[in-house]
Amino acid sequence: MSEEKAQGGVQSLEVGLSVLDALIAHNTPMMLKELAASLAMHPAKVHRYVVSLVRMNYAKQLDDGRYALGDQAWRLGLSFVQRTNSIQAAQPMIYDLHRKIDCGLQISKWTSQGPLIIQWIEPNQPVSVITRVGSVMPLLNSATGRAFSAFMPENVVKPLLEQEWQQKQNSGMDVYPHDWDEFQVLKQDILQHGLATVSGDMLAGVNAICAPIFNIHGEVEFCIAALGGQTHLPIDYQHERVLALQGTAMAITKYLTQA
Repeated sequence: MSEEKAQGGVQSLEVGLSVLDALIAHNTPMMLKELAASLAMHPAKVHRYVVSLVRMNYAKQLDDGRYALGDQAWRLGLSFVQRTNSIQAAQPMIYDLHRKIDCGLQISKWTSQGPLIIQWIEPNQPVSVITRVGSVMPLLNSATGRAFSAFMPENVVKPLLEQEWQQKQNSGMDVYPHDWDEFQVLKQDILQHGLATVSGDMLAGVNAICAPIFNIHGEVEFCIAALGGQTHLPIDYQHERVLALQGTAMAITKYLTQA
């Protein structure tokens, strides 16, 4: 029997998917030897499957030779995330919020790589905001990243924060918070207000304010970030648009936890 057929299935496809599964399970990029060891397969055999995964954009090879998930793998996961019941159930409230505040809205879910944008709703007003569904947001200088960092368990977010700090240090860029102690101060402010903010950190003249939504287990289910010009969306916790964002997040949390 050929490798292509086994018990009515396609054995080579199953092996290829097991290679993809290994990349997903490891969470961080892997050298070929690491990948082969995790699969208990010869590196030459694993390499053949990795080449096909790269060709189909389910994997990619980094400059240092390690292999990571490709864009198509992220799109596959994103397609599943977009169909989760909680986000579908929240759509009427999300669009009602959009009508009330007329800001751009980013909906994001947590992944092993950080917050992933799964939905972007354009504002009617002209705002120079560049955002893309499928993008992973930075933890340090995005409102979305700060919200997840503050409300997620520290053992989950700390390794990713340290990775970003190292990247910033290597590139000679300054960032706030610039260490764990400064992050703890920022975190307390976010927990106190229930919102994370940035002002012009990623785009000059654009503010972002992010609110978490929680599930029945008290975990962050997803986040909603509003983006707008500094005049239209000021960093003011008593402003009507900020209160509308926070009120919607609380209403969605209540809906999800009582459903």
